[in-house]
Amino acid sequence: MKTLSKWIDQIYRIYHRYRNILKIIDSKVSTKIVIKSVLFSLLITLLIVLIPVLISINLFIYNKLELVLSFVLLFFLTSWGFMFFHFYYTLLKSYEPELEHVNVKLPKLIEGISVSFFLFILGIVIISVIF
Repeated sequence: MKTLSKWIDQIYRIYHRYRNILKIIDSKVSTKIVIKSVLFSLLITLLIVLIPVLISINLFIYNKLELVLSFVLLFFLTSWGFMFFHFYYTLLKSYEPELEHVNVKLPKLIEGISVSFFLFILGIVIISVIF
């Protein structure tokens, strides 16, 4: 029972650190900078993921590789979430010099994990429906 309470305390401390970092970030950035960071990070991740995804989609003509290629696409889908938030926070720090000393590692991880987990579950559901 003590290990469970330690885990809950750790999660509680991580959540409060995450929330405090987001408050600092929100107080220093404007809407214009956030929109610019989101759009450019979407563009960068799209350009990075586009070529391997298109190659994988073209390989679907081989029937024996369909399941393997579906999992390759699932990997690209889940890695996209991490890449998006990495580039988002990197661009946010480069556009706003006041954020240079703010450690954004925790928001990158938490938001990347949550989006990637959601996309992974969605991809597994789609793969299970198809096959």
